[in-house]
Amino acid sequence: MTAIIGVMNKHAVAIAADSAVTLGGGRKVLNSANKLFTLSKHHPVAVAIYGNAELVGTPWEIIIKEYRKNLKEKSFPKVNDYVNDFLEFLKQKQYYCQDTNDALNHIKQFLLGFCKDLCQNFGNNPSQLTQVFISFCNNIHPNYLDGFSDDTVDFLHKNLSHELDTCIQGLKKSGLTIDYDKAKQMLVNSLTNGIPLFVSSGLVFTGYGEDEIYPSVFSCEVGFVINGVLSIIRKNPVQISNANNASICPFAQTDVMHTILSGISPQVQSIYAESLAKTIQSFTNQLANTINTNNSQLAQQIRGISVEPFIQTFINLSQQAQANHYTAPFVNSVASLEKEDLSDFAESLITLTSLKRKVSPDQETVGGPVDVMVISKGDGIIWMKRKHYFDAEKNHHFFSNYFEN
Repeated sequence: MTAIIGVMNKHAVAIAADSAVTLGGGRKVLNSANKLFTLSKHHPVAVAIYGNAELVGTPWEIIIKEYRKNLKEKSFPKVNDYVNDFLEFLKQKQYYCQDTNDALNHIKQFLLGFCKDLCQNFGNNPSQLTQVFISFCNNIHPNYLDGFSDDTVDFLHKNLSHELDTCIQGLKKSGLTIDYDKAKQMLVNSLTNGIPLFVSSGLVFTGYGEDEIYPSVFSCEVGFVINGVLSIIRKNPVQISNANNASICPFAQTDVMHTILSGISPQVQSIYAESLAKTIQSFTNQLANTINTNNSQLAQQIRGISVEPFIQTFINLSQQAQANHYTAPFVNSVASLEKEDLSDFAESLITLTSLKRKVSPDQETVGGPVDVMVISKGDGIIWMKRKHYFDAEKNHHFFSNYFEN
C-alpha cells in the first residue's frame, strides 16, 4: 500500500510518497519501493504510482522509464497532453503484454484467486459471503468504462467461461444466495464497468506544460487489459488558477491526511453518524410507545419514519461546517507557502500517516524513507529528498550519463 500527497499553490507543487510495498497478499512489507518518478528528464512533469506496482506483470518503473527514454526532449502545452501521450504509448507497446494470452491470464488468475479467498474467509457465513460479493460487484460505474461495449462482455463470456463457472460453482457451494446466471453477469460487469481494488494501479501526473504558468494534478486508475483495451478511470483534475490559489491532493491511504485536513477522522465521523441514527430511532420508538395507548395509528406512523434523511442532513451540514470553518482556512494558508515549506508540509503528512500505522494494530503499510519532489515553473524538478539503492559517491557515472540515456 501507499500514501501519496500533492500540495500546490501558485509558486510550485510538492509531491511526496512513502516507500512501503506489500508482498505475498499482505503478509510481508518492504520499505524500499520507488513510487515517484520524473516523467521527462528535460521538462517539469512527474508521475507517482500507488496500488498495484505492475501492469500485466510489467513493473510501472520500467514502463515509466521506457516512456521517458522515448519522449526525449519532446514537450507538450499542458500536463493533460502528457497524460494522453503516456496512455497512447502504453497502447502502442501493446500494454507490455508478452503475448495475446498474458492479459487474459491475469484476469483468470484474479477471478479464481478472488473467489477462493471469499470461500475461505466467509464460507461459514452464507449471508456475509453474499453481502461481500454484492458489495464488491456493486462498486462499479453504471455504464461501461471507455472503450468497452457489449462486444467486451461477449469476449469475456467466451474466453472466461470455464473460470466464471468455476468461481460461481465454488461460491454457490459456500452458500452464495444469488441466482447462478445473475452472479456470473455481476462478475463480468465488475470487469467492464469498474476496476477491482485489488488490481488497480493509480497514476498521479503533476507539473507544468509548456503553456502553463501554474501547476496541476491529473490522476487516473488503470486495471486489466481486456481484448486490447485498457480499463481506465480518470479522476477530476485539480488545477491552480487565479480562482484556486492552493490545493492539497491526497491519494491511496488518505485517512490520516483527511483527519488533518477536515479536523475529524473519517472513521469517527461514521461512528457519530451511526450513533445519531440509533439515538433518533430510540427517540421515535419511545415517543411511539408513549402515545400508543391513545393513538395507535399515529404511533405506527412514527415508528415508520426513516432516519436516513435526517442522518444525511446531519452529514451534509457537518461537512459544510468543516469545509467553511476548518478546511478552507487551512488550505488558504497553503497559498502563501514557499517552495521549501510546501516540501516540509507534504513530507510531514506522509510521516504522520506512517506514524499512525506504526502505533496502531494495523499493518505498517505506509513507511520507510519519504521521497519528496518540488516542481516549479522556473526551477523545474528539484528533489528535496530521494533514496538511492546505490552509493552516489561510488556511481558518478550514473549522474554524468543521466541526460544521455
